[in-house]
Amino acid sequence: MRMRFRAALRSALAAAAAFTAFGAFRSLRRVNRNPLPEELYARFEAPAATAQFFLRSSEGYVAVYDGDGYRAPLSVTGIELQCLRGADRAMVEAGIPVTDRRELLLLLEDLGS
Repeated sequence: MRMRFRAALRSALAAAAAFTAFGAFRSLRRVNRNPLPEELYARFEAPAATAQFFLRSSEGYVAVYDGDGYRAPLSVTGIELQCLRGADRAMVEAGIPVTDRRELLLLLEDLGS
């Protein structure tokens, strides 16, 4: 009698584990690799042609690039990309055009806080 109870309990636990694993597997969803909504980034696209600076990533940190945006960075900040929110990180990785020094300082202050 005791052996039957143990066997029934093991079977019930195995079935519960299989059911739970199946449910967990079905709940997995594909992760959106670009968490940046297009409408959010659209407001930064217009001044790209007249940008004096660009904020981009450099070796895991936020960096300030010259207006062309593709040479070596002018400076690398102490702001780590992994510490930024998903949308901010995506915008920095895509490159944020900055029209003047005042806007640059405001953006760096916002990202650093």
